[in-house]
Amino acid sequence: MTSSKAFWVSLAVLLALHTVVSFASYRLFTVSSPLPGDGTPVDITTPEQRAAGESSFRVVTGRRVTPMPVVFYVYGGFVALGGATLFMVYTRLRAE
Repeated sequence: MTSSKAFWVSLAVLLALHTVVSFASYRLFTVSSPLPGDGTPVDITTPEQRAAGESSFRVVTGRRVTPMPVVFYVYGGFVALGGATLFMVYTRLRAE
């Protein structure tokens, strides 16, 4: 197997592994909590909607919190894999 093909296979495996670990860490560490209150709708109508005779309401019943290290891990991993890809393409184009 050539070094280029080995790189692309390794990149595909690392991308799949990072995707699975990212999804699992997001599901494991994201916390959902109900908000106190009676769940009454809140009017969020914009002036443009009101002028057109429309109205919008939102009922907020809870919130989700994802720890920042999980967010940094997910984004950082994908950025690093993208950087490795760009570096490989750059070195291949430069060698030719």
